[in-house]
Amino acid sequence: MKIPVIDIFAGPGGLGEGFSNVPSANRRVFDIKLSIEMDDNAHKTLELRSFYRQFAAKNVPAEYYRVMMEKDTDQRELLKEKLFERFPKQAGKAKNEAWKATLGKVPPENVDKRIQKVLKGRKDWVLIGGPPCQAYSLVGRSRRQWKDNLDNEDPRVHLYKEYLRIIAKHDPAVFVMENVKGLLSSKLDGAKIFDLIKRDLRDPSTVFPESKHKYRIYSLTTEPIDFEDGQPIYENDTDYLIRSEDYGIPQKRHRVILLGIREDVKVEPDTLTIADEPVTLSDVIGDLPKIRSGINRSFKTSKIVNGKKKRIYKNEVDSDQHWKELINTFRKEIISWNGFAKNYSSKQIAVPGKGIGAEFVKCNSPSKANPLYSWYYDPNLKGVAHHESRSHLIQDLKRYMFSSMFTKTYERFPRLNEYEKHSVELLPDHENAKSGKFADRFRVQLPDQPATTVTSHISKDGHYFIHYDADQCRSLTVREAARIQTFPDNYLFCGSRTALFHQVGNAVPPLLANQIAEIVYDLFVKIKIGYKSKKIAIMDSNLIPLIHE
Repeated sequence: MKIPVIDIFAGPGGLGEGFSNVPSANRRVFDIKLSIEMDDNAHKTLELRSFYRQFAAKNVPAEYYRVMMEKDTDQRELLKEKLFERFPKQAGKAKNEAWKATLGKVPPENVDKRIQKVLKGRKDWVLIGGPPCQAYSLVGRSRRQWKDNLDNEDPRVHLYKEYLRIIAKHDPAVFVMENVKGLLSSKLDGAKIFDLIKRDLRDPSTVFPESKHKYRIYSLTTEPIDFEDGQPIYENDTDYLIRSEDYGIPQKRHRVILLGIREDVKVEPDTLTIADEPVTLSDVIGDLPKIRSGINRSFKTSKIVNGKKKRIYKNEVDSDQHWKELINTFRKEIISWNGFAKNYSSKQIAVPGKGIGAEFVKCNSPSKANPLYSWYYDPNLKGVAHHESRSHLIQDLKRYMFSSMFTKTYERFPRLNEYEKHSVELLPDHENAKSGKFADRFRVQLPDQPATTVTSHISKDGHYFIHYDADQCRSLTVREAARIQTFPDNYLFCGSRTALFHQVGNAVPPLLANQIAEIVYDLFVKIKIGYKSKKIAIMDSNLIPLIHE
């Protein structure tokens, strides 16, 4: 019997993907029974991935790959419909698993019925998920000028209680809750909200009196320094913070992740194992096909209309030839500036053979030299999906060219004041361009380090995610962002490109989730061994079905 998992606030399924890929004797040991997500596009992504999981890896139908390899997004939707019609049983299970619902708005009794239906009375199950974190985000708080103290009227502040209510009502054996680093410093009415959340998770009956169990809350990175009334004690709140780059994730993503174990489950968890060496950005995206940036328009001037600045643009032709002329003109000019001439030849940049890329690009990637080859690779997939570049403003292309060449020369990306030092034309027409508030407005991702955190902001523009290769002169593609987030290459996202970026940026890295899932699975193995040896008292008879699987 597989271990049931319920994934709430699921996003596109990063946590669920990690749990789904824990094998034992060549079979999945966790079974995602229900994924709840409110966003329409992320829900469709969850549904398609659930369909994929209905098959053993070697038996995934060829029609699934035909959906992935379709370049036209409208045609892809039609092929997906036909795929579901061709396999109605698996499609039905996928539709039942992926539930589009907004927790906090859907009546709790409806949520409870769905959970009870899929669990069928079992108590040996796992709850995973990350309540929406915008309220705790450091960047979001700065924009709203709340700084430390949160707005008690913001409903997002209290969404963790939807997570807590499910714990109180349905008693998972284990839960994994993820949130942003800002949670550690957020305050509500002067009190640290992290302390309040830990208190409630340890004893859900403080909020929901019907709760029958308490929970021990563990860090996944650090051993406790002591125990008090059965609760593990840690020296600092930062012990709950996971720095993804320390665990083989090619990204400096720092997130708070809590592991809760029901009080009657008498086992202790291991901690994550630090990787031998970091996985760098070029390690995971360097083997993807080279593509050029697109071109959409150019900035001409701006004027004040009714007290507001109005910018005037001109539409531009997007062609290989136009791109080549622009890029080489920019490059020649930049080489003439102090500090660049000694590092670059006058050789012209050629247009990459794949042009701007496409929704599917045939290629031999990942290469076997990629340290995450076995995680990304699918032998049935003869290329990569979602590898098409954005179209950029011509002036931004010049900024991208300058910043990527500067980064290669000085081994760091330039600050905005350094753009102005080289050419006034490089400064964007923005009120805050010289304020110092946006000094890192254009950020080149360094090839020999893990990337900076991929966030949902990547859906707005690519300025924080400029490719290190000046010859491509562009921001990262969805597939490159997905590689950084460690989604397997056969993971297909649904929706517009903006929606795809948003989903990828909001996800938990599946490879990190997989390492956490290994720790959770080990807990159940310890329960099983302890039961057989009679060294561990199993206080809940509902765990026995797992033990006798």
